[in-house]
Amino acid sequence: MTTLGKYLMLGALICLALVCYFVGSVTGAVSFIILGILLEVAFWVGIFKPKTRTR
Repeated sequence: MTTLGKYLMLGALICLALVCYFVGSVTGAVSFIILGILLEVAFWVGIFKPKTRTR
């Protein structure tokens, strides 16, 4: 995956997490808040994942 693709995917993850937090807080749906937490964890793991070198 290219660097641009990685950053676009990470940007989409954090945006989806924020949308899930918003929907969960407005409607009171715990499932959206949990989904937001999982998306945010995926974002942070993607940010701090060490780069692997290719040949």
